Amino acid sequence: MVRRSIALILVVGQVTLALSGCLSVRATGSHTTPGPGGGVSVAVFQDDSARNERRPGPAGILGELERQDGRTWRTVFRSLNPTWTVVGLPPGVYRVRFPAHLDDSGNVVRLGDNATGVTVKDGAVTEVQAVLDHVSTGLVILAAVTVVVVVYLLAKESHDHGIPAPPPPPPWIADIVFHVAVDLAFTAGAAGAQPASPPGVTSTFPGRGALVAARRPRVIFAMSEPLRPDDVKGDAVSVLGESSGLVAGQVSYDAEHWWVVWEPRADLPPGDTYHVTLAGDGVESFAGREMSQAVTFTFKTAK
Repeated sequence: MVRRSIALILVVGQVTLALSGCLSVRATGSHTTPGPGGGVSVAVFQDDSARNERRPGPAGILGELERQDGRTWRTVFRSLNPTWTVVGLPPGVYRVRFPAHLDDSGNVVRLGDNATGVTVKDGAVTEVQAVLDHVSTGLVILAAVTVVVVVYLLAKESHDHGIPAPPPPPPWIADIVFHVAVDLAFTAGAAGAQPASPPGVTSTFPGRGALVAARRPRVIFAMSEPLRPDDVKGDAVSVLGESSGLVAGQVSYDAEHWWVVWEPRADLPPGDTYHVTLAGDGVESFAGREMSQAVTFTFKTAK
C-alpha cells in the first residue's frame, strides 16, 4: 500500500512538472494596413495570464522575422522588444522565430528552434503571439483528470488504512483551463523596415529606463539590418554615468544577431543613472549608409 501511494504521489509530481509549460508561437489574426506590401505584428507574453491581460514582456527576447527565398530563409528583421511590427514587406512566405533570450547580464541563452510560418499579403498585417510559458488545453485537461483520479485513489487508500486524506487539487489547475481558452489579438506599435533607408536601432538591452541588478551588464543595440563589421568604430558607443562620469568599455559587433555590443571594463558603480549613446556615424551598413542620427537611452543600476 505504501509503495502504491508513493507511486501515485510521483505521478502528481510529474503532472505538475508537465504543467510548467513551453514556448508557444502562433498567428492569431490580421488587420489592414495602408500603403504597399503587408506586414507582421508580434507580441511576446511571459505566460497565458499576461497574454489574457495584454501585458507584453519581458524585454530581451530575440525575435526574428525571416522570408522564404527558394529553399533557404533570409532574415529581414530582428528585435529584442516584446512587441514589434514590420510593414512594407513584399508578399510571400515568412516565419517568426525566437531562438534566444538575454539573461540579466546580457548573455545569450538559447531557447531552441521555435517558429511559426505566416503568409504576408498586400494590405494586411498578420498578428503573431508568443507565450513563453504556455500550457496547451489538452495537457491541462489530461493533467486535471489525472490529478482527480490520483486524489480519489489516495483518498480511498487513506480511508481503507486509516491515513489522513490528502488535500484537494490546487485551484490553479482550474485557472489554467480557463485561461488557455482565451484568444486575444494584440496590436503592437509599428516599426517600418525599408531596405533603402539608413540602418536603425530596433531595440536596446537593457530596455529604456530599466533597473539593472547585474554589476557588469553587456549593453546592446539591435540593428535593423547587417552592418559592415570593419566599419563599426571602437568609440561608436559612449556610456556616461551621472555620478561616475564616462565609463570605460569595449565595442564589438555581433554579426550573427546584428548587434552592436558595449562591455564595461569593470563593474558599474551601483545606484547610478547611465546615459548610453550610439553615434550616428559610428556604424555603417553594407550599402555604405550611416544612421540618420544618434540613438540615446538611459538605465539605472541597483543599489
